[in-house]
Amino acid sequence: MPNLVRRSCGAADGSADMIDIDNLVLSYPSSTKPALDHVSLSIPEGQLVALVGASGSGKTTLLKTINRLNDPQSGTISLDGEDVSAIPGPLLRRRIGYAFQGIGLFPHMSVAENIGITPQLLGWSKPDIAARVRELLALVDLPADFAARTPAMLSGGQQQRVGVARALAARPKIMLMDEPFGALDPLTRDALGQSYRALHERLGLTTIMVTHDVQEAVLLADRIVVMEAGRIVADGTPRELMSEKAEPRVMELMSVPMRQAERVQAILSGAAHV
Repeated sequence: MPNLVRRSCGAADGSADMIDIDNLVLSYPSSTKPALDHVSLSIPEGQLVALVGASGSGKTTLLKTINRLNDPQSGTISLDGEDVSAIPGPLLRRRIGYAFQGIGLFPHMSVAENIGITPQLLGWSKPDIAARVRELLALVDLPADFAARTPAMLSGGQQQRVGVARALAARPKIMLMDEPFGALDPLTRDALGQSYRALHERLGLTTIMVTHDVQEAVLLADRIVVMEAGRIVADGTPRELMSEKAEPRVMELMSVPMRQAERVQAILSGAAHV
């Protein structure tokens, strides 16, 4: 059986990986077990990687450690060859897009003000911020007149599009996404997932996305990393991890979309014979 746990797929041109995580260890004072247990992972520029696994497996902890919302006890993280420990947390986070479930839009601010927060902190001029807001609203398929609305005036899907626009405002190379579509209805979730995948490719982003939905991971990601108890237990393409060569526990997780599809097909077949 080939080993499907690997540290890097390698940059296609032999250059440094966009994200390089080496032997990361992080423990919370309230727990006797590490939240991250010697995690190593490298991601080339342009990949969309999905982190999957049960609740408490370390997915969100890993995401927050990349942008220094958590600081590990040991190990290193480099972004585009630069050690993140040498970069002040607030400055680092302004360089990385971050979208998450619940969105976190400021309710007292307009859509334009929400999107323009990071460019404003970076010292952009008002005309440049206004131009960027118009550009991003078009990019996430929202009308230009939404700029003056408040979040309460938008649907959940529209709010999430604004959240993605805000994360992209300062033109980051890296996007971190923590269950960004998890609270949405299935139709909206699917549409936004496909829209984000198109944006990822169009803008040449490198994305790490946490999701509990294995089907979403299979359909959107170039590569899936399975976590369990703070460790990476499998790392490969959707096809690799859904193959019969994967470990049984990984196969069990990755076969969920196939079992769902089989049940739907059985229902449809039964209806056809009624």
